[in-house]
Amino acid sequence: MVRTLESLHSEYKARTPRSREQWERGKQTMPGGIIKGAYWKSPHPLYIDHASGCVLYDLDGNEYVDYANHHSATLLGHSHPDVVAAIHKELDRGVAFGNPTALEAEISEEIVARVPSIEKVRFSASGTESSLHASRMIRAATGRRKIAKFEGAYHGSNDALEHSTNPALDAAGSIESPGVVPGHKGMSEGSEDEIVILPYSDHETVDLILREHKDEIAGVFFDGRPGMLDVSDDFASFLRDITKDLGMKLVVDEVVSFRTGPAGYQGLAGIQPDITIFGKVVGGGMPVGAIGGSAEMMDMLDNTGPPTGITQSGTFSGNNLTLAAGLATLRALTPEVYAHLDSIGQRLAQGLGRAYTDAEIPCQVLQRGSVVNAYLTDRKVSDYRSFMTSDTATAARINLALLLKGYNLGVAPMEFMLSSPLTDKHIDGLLGALSEVLAEED
Repeated sequence: MVRTLESLHSEYKARTPRSREQWERGKQTMPGGIIKGAYWKSPHPLYIDHASGCVLYDLDGNEYVDYANHHSATLLGHSHPDVVAAIHKELDRGVAFGNPTALEAEISEEIVARVPSIEKVRFSASGTESSLHASRMIRAATGRRKIAKFEGAYHGSNDALEHSTNPALDAAGSIESPGVVPGHKGMSEGSEDEIVILPYSDHETVDLILREHKDEIAGVFFDGRPGMLDVSDDFASFLRDITKDLGMKLVVDEVVSFRTGPAGYQGLAGIQPDITIFGKVVGGGMPVGAIGGSAEMMDMLDNTGPPTGITQSGTFSGNNLTLAAGLATLRALTPEVYAHLDSIGQRLAQGLGRAYTDAEIPCQVLQRGSVVNAYLTDRKVSDYRSFMTSDTATAARINLALLLKGYNLGVAPMEFMLSSPLTDKHIDGLLGALSEVLAEED
């Protein structure tokens, strides 16, 4: 079952010599030879020359149907004509101004119209910036210092939140009282003292932990991870109710999950958080972050009158090219597009289940809208610890074998972030390739 890693690496190197040459060149001026860590793909990164629709083209001329879509950001695929036209139109007006443009109100009105919990919006340059400002806002609003987040959740490179994002299980403590494990060396000293870790999908434990710290916790950051973890909508409703009861703010992270429906994950789950943070899709493939929420919360950022004690700004926050691409993307995401994405998502999920059953490999497949994940485990994947039971080594070999057959997957064990140009034919092609991969031997 599945070729050895050595065999796959050998073929990959033979097929992508120009990528390897570019990587070797990059080592002279960049750590690890690349501009950011998320590019890495063993045994060397895959360098892209151009892309169109749902297809990537590398430096060697190889073609790949794209199931990663820029770390989930390009829901309309690559170079969607409406998005390209909007960027070109705005580029003719100027690259950056440092003053507001009419686009700000247009895209803010679009987001407010889509998401019932949001009355006002501010833009930042990344999801990380949005999480940083949201953490300040909930502390200022409540006068409390601690923030709660879920084990395994990532809310950006923010020292206030980047704890227990992928902790080793022998350092993570018990499920009833998860420990705080800093994500990196060099994080702010004492930052771990202001974070509380919660387990996904465990009503009773979350209730006990939040009540134990009810006078200390300003709010809870929550990414429901639809299509990535089997977290019930009932759990999201419970979390909304208990945070209200305890006077805590609920911050929903829609940086990835906003792609799952017109109002994002919160629309699917039927909850209304106090603050929502965005990234990725709302920028149409351009660098972006955004913060939205009730007028009461968002007016903390309004310093047109007396100072509120908290501000939010940035040189590239709300750049006109980003706003143009984001607005064009949101307007193109019609109910028909979401219905298509859900249809091909279901087709893929069902096909993955059949392929692994036929190969007699334990697998849990999750799908919500355009997000699909397959985990090589016999356990229900409803929290970080069950996620860690997945056979990631075998999944990595499968991913590389699929890449060699012309299919580019995301960075998780087997992650698929679908885009609107994909069709049933593309889905069936991938499923056929997967069946071949599972039957191959050296």
